[in-house]
Amino acid sequence: MKAAILAAGRGERLWPLAEKNPKHLLPIGGEPLLQRTVRGLVQAGVREIVMVVQFEAEKIKNFFGDGQRLGCKIRYVKQKRLGGTADAVRTCETELRGENRFLIIYGDNYYDRTALNKFVKSPDSKDLLMGAAEVKDPSRFGTLEVKRGNIVSIREKVASGNIGMVNAGIYVLDNSIFAATKKTRKSRRGEFELTDSLSSLMGEGRRIRTIPFGKREWVGISYPWDLLEANRSALDTDEEVRDGETEPGVHLKGSVSLSKGSRVKSGSYIEGPVYVGEGAVVGPNAYLRPGTALGKGTKVGAGCEVKNSIVMDEAKIPHLCYVGNSVLGTGVSLGAGTITANLKFNDSNVESRVRGRLTDSGQRKLGAILGDGVKTGINVSIFPGVKIGADAWIGPGAIVRADVPSEVRVSHRIN
Repeated sequence: MKAAILAAGRGERLWPLAEKNPKHLLPIGGEPLLQRTVRGLVQAGVREIVMVVQFEAEKIKNFFGDGQRLGCKIRYVKQKRLGGTADAVRTCETELRGENRFLIIYGDNYYDRTALNKFVKSPDSKDLLMGAAEVKDPSRFGTLEVKRGNIVSIREKVASGNIGMVNAGIYVLDNSIFAATKKTRKSRRGEFELTDSLSSLMGEGRRIRTIPFGKREWVGISYPWDLLEANRSALDTDEEVRDGETEPGVHLKGSVSLSKGSRVKSGSYIEGPVYVGEGAVVGPNAYLRPGTALGKGTKVGAGCEVKNSIVMDEAKIPHLCYVGNSVLGTGVSLGAGTITANLKFNDSNVESRVRGRLTDSGQRKLGAILGDGVKTGINVSIFPGVKIGADAWIGPGAIVRADVPSEVRVSHRIN
């Protein structure tokens, strides 16, 4: 069975993390999100993959090449415009037309290997299949009405507030989908929605069955804090690796993966699940708490504490810093004493601006989101949910209460 992965989108809601790079290559548990999906498909027996690309297409092509290093064959098709998921499926019609049945997968979601395996190995039938998951807030997804395992209706972006079953962005389809996508009209969002194409097929009498995903098998990634949820899910299930070096006096508790060339200095305490990337240096006397993933060449220095955070390649947290429930982009450099606050005084959910609008993250604890190349001076304090754009510099002693645009130089209180 062939699989087509839709990996063309920009990821504007993930700003500033996807400002310079495709959102599909953001790291989850120390590994690019899209690579996790490809590896999971290969392990489930898929050997031919089509990738639909557009934004930063060359970076994705250069990263995966022909797929040989991952044990598969990858071909690329370019979506001419970012016109929605139905338009993306139309783009790969030539590559899939000869297949009786094929997989369609959204490339910006996290799928556990178990979820991918159960989908690929699902019993053969004439029915179309869709992955489904139960979430607390279905407003960000296509909400499904399901009876006896069959989809009755699909509604896009319903009101929030109730637990619901949602579209998990993975399907087994057949050639009938191509005619349906050609008849699909633009939605109110101005896009050609694959869910509208599927609703059209249901109206013609096609049955779509659901394959339910359990907790931690799938995470829909729309916002930066979704990366933290996916990261924790991955760390909870990944196999432990101990290829790094630990000095005397280091204490490791739970699942702690130390990649080749990593080094943990004396007095450090690591409480898993934690991932430490190649060439990373931790300590001395540092504390890594559960849910933390450090990328290649990162540094967490003396007296630092990092909790439930993603720290991307070459980022530096030199000494006496606290990073909690945060995401730090590639090459971030924090000055001594930098603090990311992650809890509000009134204990309410943290809000964060997305496309200029204040959005409830649904998270009681959420720290800072820092784009690639951000630098802070000594004793900088960053409020919960604040985002700082790529290559911005924050001067010593600044208190950052609001988002900071990219490439800005500031040396005072940010309101």
